[in-house]
Amino acid sequence: MNEVRQRFSMDKDWLFHLGEVDVPVNKSHNSIYGRAKAGGAIGPAGMEWNDSTWQTVQLPHDWSYQQPFDRENGVPNFGFKPRGMGWYRKKFRLAAEEQGKQLILEFDGIATEASIYLNGSLLGRNFSAYTSFTVDISDRAYYGDRPNVLAIRVDATEAEGWWYEGAGIYRHVWLTTKLPLHIAERGVWVRPEKINQTLWQTHIETVVGNELEHDVHYTLTTYIQNAKNEVVQKARTESKCAAGSKNKVVQKLNVTNPALWDINAPHLYQVHSVLTMVGQLYDTEMTSFGYRTIRICPDEGFFLNEQPLKLKGTCNHQDHAGVGVALPDGLQEYRIRRLKDMGSNAYRAAHHNPTPELLDICDRLGMLVMDENRNFESSREGLRQLENMVTRDRNHPCVVFYSLFNEEPHQGTPIGRRIVKRMMRTVKRLDPTRPVLGALNGGVMEDEGTADILEITGFNYMHTSYDKFKAKHPAQPIIGSETVSAFSTRGNYTNDSIKQVFDSYDQEKAPWGATVREAWQAVATRDFVMGTFVWTGFDYRGEPTPYEWPSINTHFGIMDTCGFPKDAYYLYQAYWLDEPVLHMLPHWNWQGREGQPIKVMTHTNCEEVSLYVNGQFISREYVDVYKQLEWEIPYEPGIVRMEGYNNGRLVKVTEVATTGETASLRQELQKPYLYGDGKDAIAVNLYAIDAQQRFVPTDSRFVTFTLSGSGKILGVGNGDPNCHEADAAQARSLFAGCCQLIVQSVPGSDPIVLVAEAAGLAPMTWVIPVKETAEPPYIPSVKETYVNDWHVTQQPYGERPDALMVMDPTDMNTWEKVDVSYGTLKMLRGIRGYVVFRSQLFLSDQDRTSSASLRFNEIQGDVEIYADTELLLVASLVEPTSVVIPLREVDLKGKNVITLSVLVHMTEQMSKPGISSSVCLLT
Repeated sequence: MNEVRQRFSMDKDWLFHLGEVDVPVNKSHNSIYGRAKAGGAIGPAGMEWNDSTWQTVQLPHDWSYQQPFDRENGVPNFGFKPRGMGWYRKKFRLAAEEQGKQLILEFDGIATEASIYLNGSLLGRNFSAYTSFTVDISDRAYYGDRPNVLAIRVDATEAEGWWYEGAGIYRHVWLTTKLPLHIAERGVWVRPEKINQTLWQTHIETVVGNELEHDVHYTLTTYIQNAKNEVVQKARTESKCAAGSKNKVVQKLNVTNPALWDINAPHLYQVHSVLTMVGQLYDTEMTSFGYRTIRICPDEGFFLNEQPLKLKGTCNHQDHAGVGVALPDGLQEYRIRRLKDMGSNAYRAAHHNPTPELLDICDRLGMLVMDENRNFESSREGLRQLENMVTRDRNHPCVVFYSLFNEEPHQGTPIGRRIVKRMMRTVKRLDPTRPVLGALNGGVMEDEGTADILEITGFNYMHTSYDKFKAKHPAQPIIGSETVSAFSTRGNYTNDSIKQVFDSYDQEKAPWGATVREAWQAVATRDFVMGTFVWTGFDYRGEPTPYEWPSINTHFGIMDTCGFPKDAYYLYQAYWLDEPVLHMLPHWNWQGREGQPIKVMTHTNCEEVSLYVNGQFISREYVDVYKQLEWEIPYEPGIVRMEGYNNGRLVKVTEVATTGETASLRQELQKPYLYGDGKDAIAVNLYAIDAQQRFVPTDSRFVTFTLSGSGKILGVGNGDPNCHEADAAQARSLFAGCCQLIVQSVPGSDPIVLVAEAAGLAPMTWVIPVKETAEPPYIPSVKETYVNDWHVTQQPYGERPDALMVMDPTDMNTWEKVDVSYGTLKMLRGIRGYVVFRSQLFLSDQDRTSSASLRFNEIQGDVEIYADTELLLVASLVEPTSVVIPLREVDLKGKNVITLSVLVHMTEQMSKPGISSSVCLLT
């Protein structure tokens, strides 16, 4: 038996074309008849399309952010970036040993509508940018020498959301190969149940699929392993499965005193499922999970492992500076760690299902997740998307809620009530362990709406209505599903509507929103409100409320688009961390404003704070954490110092100094090295510093970068909401003293050498270590243009026919369509006579101007080969032979397609008469 389940990355070396492709119109009967058949797609969806001039790209790929800003036709909500549509193609081979296996393509996400073609057949469509989906390609795959052509048409013309959504295959693609007897796709569901203080029962449902042509008896052995790879429990079940069907095996494994999954100690376990038949291994699968309980109480809020926990969450879209929505996994981890460092313990994927790799990271780091559905519909497609979310994510311990909708017009109506009921039934059928909510921005007091039938009522803003709703529905749990919507610009301390920037004193907010202090006080002082999800953790592209051009991203974030903290970040630390926090704003570089009053403010959880300016004591004040302290201080260069006290004891000191001019840049890495697997990525943060190594918060000079070694620059950013510099670039200006590069490894282990140059500064060089790491298994692409679809005369001629005979376009019987990559045609063996092979070769501009050649990998007989009417070769090939024929003698000027004709004279003794292998165009 061949090797069992394998999972390959399909991310490498796709060919991409932006925009629709101009396909020549062919109204012939032959063309129309062929298009109606399996594998008959034409144009870029077809097998023979010439893509030699297309751009080579790597996945994840977002074409939208790489386009120029379009002020005239662009949409503010989408960051003034065009979307449109595009085509992707990947040609790849599958080993002959893969034949007979089940082959599943897994798409983590494509923005937006996607049509999936393999070898000219439309195998699937997907209608949401946020839905992961699979396509079974087992029946249409080629093996051995014949390459497969995977073509994907992506239509991002219509928006699904009202924010920057990107465009393209912006998440990973995988190919999983399995034997005919296997564990089904998403076929393992692990559901731990706490029985008593020490005993947990692990319910494991495993779906087994049988693609064999006979019934089978099999054995499923399931192991539970801890983080030390120790087997803590196992079970073995004998069962049977009919041919062409699936069946479910339910096992219950008792585990005593498991290490619990928690936000501070996210212990993970693994289920290893092993499928055998008559002692032969057929499939294995590993499923990560955790032991934890969740409970919601209408009076006391949220409980994790029976411990009360106030949810300190943020709402987040999925884009980042420099890369659009095509985030490498390392950048996803950078963002979650930034939030954890702030004290956040919960993440709302707004307003959509996140990439699965983000949930893996949240499992590993201990971040709770509100998993959100994108489309509020109870239609067949709407429920399919909902089912997809639940079945994909229900093994993740980090996922604690399912959110059905966000701010829907029907949220307070009987229609919304009916939709919610059907959607809730769908969720509970698949996963009864997690509560279901909706995020409402109105309708909460309506009797026939959705608010009182959801398991949790989500309040988007409306914090002044918490008490009124509680009085009407005392048994209904409440959560602040979206709060705050405050405005601020990193490093800025003066509102300026001309420059379209906000101050950072927690006083600017949207008309529907609240300040950080107002919103947190409303949640923190009410036990029955289980927590908050702040809008937003990070600034994001588009929706530049309340402005439009030149603003190209939002102003809501606690951090900017790079993940550089705004001052609000430290206010949340003061509220959400247990340790003393004392942050002072603003900076103290106010040259030209000497003697003028500067507002100085605390972001602290200390009980008292003393303020000093250049050593002179100003005052010592008690702190109301929901108000904070403010002083108006006449500006004089020097040092401003704050001292924080708890119980009369000094616990924290912070100082802000007037700095000198920028002398250099300081590099900050999120981790000490990169893995050299061609996948890992790192955020490189650069800060302007003076000669005393102090941060210079006012520098905005332009910095250019060069990089060598085992890495590449994916993109750059600086967090400026009004910056129109390119993200896919090798240079960026500083904004408020900061900029960022996203660096990704390429396969190798050479240290990455990064050089930065800026006016007035000596060149700066840093080394990023690269740790040698094997590339994950992947399917390589092939680049040749193949000509494998031919017509051949069905009956041999006794006398030599005209090799250029006219092929009647309505004749579907005299000529037979064949695929030469499958090998010798059986009908040609053991006969004497002549046949004609006929095909077409589509040409690109590059093909017409280059030294192109045709390669026949295997051909036998007395042959004449023509391109249109030009005779290219006359040869007597006694044995099967590989032949390369230059096309330089052919007049290709102005031609998009040429007709290939091959006349073959065969004898009975020939082993492989005719064309018996692939034909390709070499350029």
